[in-house]
Amino acid sequence: MSKAVLYDFFASAWCQVPKLAIEELGLQNDVETKVVNLLEGQNFEPSYLKINAHGTIPSLQVDGKTYDDSTSCTRKLIEMAPNAPKKDTHTDHELEKLIRAVHSDHHDPNVLLLLAVNDEDRAEKAKGLPAAFLGGRQKTLDKLATEGGEFADFILAKQKFNGTLLSFYTGNPDEATRQKIYADANGQWKSAGEFIRGEVTHILRKTPGSYLGGASTPGEADYHLITWLARIITDAGGAAGSVSGEAFAALQKRIGPEPIDPVVAGYWDGWTQRPSFKKLGVH
Repeated sequence: MSKAVLYDFFASAWCQVPKLAIEELGLQNDVETKVVNLLEGQNFEPSYLKINAHGTIPSLQVDGKTYDDSTSCTRKLIEMAPNAPKKDTHTDHELEKLIRAVHSDHHDPNVLLLLAVNDEDRAEKAKGLPAAFLGGRQKTLDKLATEGGEFADFILAKQKFNGTLLSFYTGNPDEATRQKIYADANGQWKSAGEFIRGEVTHILRKTPGSYLGGASTPGEADYHLITWLARIITDAGGAAGSVSGEAFAALQKRIGPEPIDPVVAGYWDGWTQRPSFKKLGVH
């Protein structure tokens, strides 16, 4: 088998799922990494769209086949690993459901990063990464939109969507537009809180081991869940890898002050001490 290639960007939340798998499964020498700079919109370049027509990362190429999302990438890596975590058919269905829930559009960590919850948050994001990210993408999309080609319709749609969101930060949106975006953002944070206090707490309470499924080492669902949790903590203003008391205090400013079960804090603190988590700086 030829060396696999993972298309990655350090700031991408979902790229950290297969990267955790690589570290945990001991595949460092079996996977080459190629950078796709999202800040410069390289994921919209035709050369990359020929690899992943969605224009998203991560992508994994193995023996001529491409896996174009974090779930399929990670499953292929597990298949490749000589020390893959064992599966328990009793819990497989529930963990599969959890992975889908982590990736729900109702609490998308990328949306939580880019949307503002109020005027103060909008002003901060206009000076920070969200506006810079959108601006970098827009430059590339505007250039590509003039070139036509086989991906023209896709590029034009992305150009319009990205431009609309960018103008929210660089322009003077009307009250209705501002309130619509604030409502969308707050709805996403509400969903994130319900997910943590509901499904995440439920499955962790019934897990006999340190990790999902009762294992003593992380498995597939763990890679997804901890990545999502780490990103929404930083989306909320928490420091990457901070102890649960600090991380969850920041998080509760967005999801509401209701207590987060200690079992979630224990899971978080256990992960932040793992060598893979520290090496990658999961955030």
